[in-house]
Amino acid sequence: MNNKKNVVLFIDSLGSGGAQRQLVNLAVSLKKKNYNVTVVVYLEKSFYKEILDKNEVPVVSCTGNKFTRIFRVRRKINSLKPDVVIAFLEGACFMACISKIGKKWKLITTERSAKESTFTSRRNKFFNKFEKYSDIKIANSYNAINMWKKYFPKYSDRYHVIYNGTTVPEELINSDYQYRKNGKLNLVVAASYQGLKNPIAVVEAVNLLTDEQKNQLCINWYGQPVVAGNTEIFDTAKANAEKYGLTEIIKFNNETNEIYKKMSESDAVGLFSTVEGLPNVICEGMMLGKPIVMSKVSDYDILVNGNGYLCDPNSIESIKDALVSIINTPVEDLTKMGNKSRAMAKELFCIDVVECRWLEYIEGVM
Repeated sequence: MNNKKNVVLFIDSLGSGGAQRQLVNLAVSLKKKNYNVTVVVYLEKSFYKEILDKNEVPVVSCTGNKFTRIFRVRRKINSLKPDVVIAFLEGACFMACISKIGKKWKLITTERSAKESTFTSRRNKFFNKFEKYSDIKIANSYNAINMWKKYFPKYSDRYHVIYNGTTVPEELINSDYQYRKNGKLNLVVAASYQGLKNPIAVVEAVNLLTDEQKNQLCINWYGQPVVAGNTEIFDTAKANAEKYGLTEIIKFNNETNEIYKKMSESDAVGLFSTVEGLPNVICEGMMLGKPIVMSKVSDYDILVNGNGYLCDPNSIESIKDALVSIINTPVEDLTKMGNKSRAMAKELFCIDVVECRWLEYIEGVM
């Protein structure tokens, strides 16, 4: 492989989000495959920067006000003389498309969510006009690709799906895990405290449980409290839990670098979002061999099939019913579900398969 090929990975920041985690994983993988890799960001968040530093992947920051940012980004990306640019998230994809105008390098844009607003909001309608400069659009779910085909069928030949490659520390995969060690069903949720992650609805659902059911449940939620510059959702969810007397049942924690350990020590992994692309926490929970409680988002019909329970994120009653189901699941069935999650994850998210697909498209587009 020609080790002089330059790949630029472009995203908003190196904050603690799922898209950032996937970009960092891809950067490290490409570096190990002898590509020259540079990561470009335009916001100063450094949660994952240590991983890139450890793997000698340079990070270039294009900070500045939003009016000059696009020009800084275009100038910086083109100064790196890329062969391929891969952009993650809407803002970065838009700026990468602008940067591509009049240039010969190839551009891969991505879709990490699956929201109607991606196609219907005034802002995104404007952004999406520039997708014509993208050579390939890669989504991490079939649900997302189907939405792009619906709204932009003329680009259908550019659309492809690559699931998130998922690795977890092998030492945390415990086939002899003892469920309900403390007499409770221990559920971990890893998600930032924003509206679409639904923490307020989860509190309301827990409040609908009977006292007996509440005594059998412990939810630990880990995530970034500050979203869009405020902690409104975090504060409201926490206040409601206190009002209902649920503080020993559902606990709201800050984000943690030990989330894999927290999940490995849990009986199940949950996610109650109203919108998702391919949720990393579910992929990781499955890889760790955990039963799943998940809302009907993304490719839910592929991700949950005999290994957990589904709910409607817009129905508090449905969320409650899913919680009741996992609470009432016997230990032997939890064990079977966990084993099935692990087997499914090894097929769906195998890092080697995912790497090969990325390399196929990167090499193919050059």
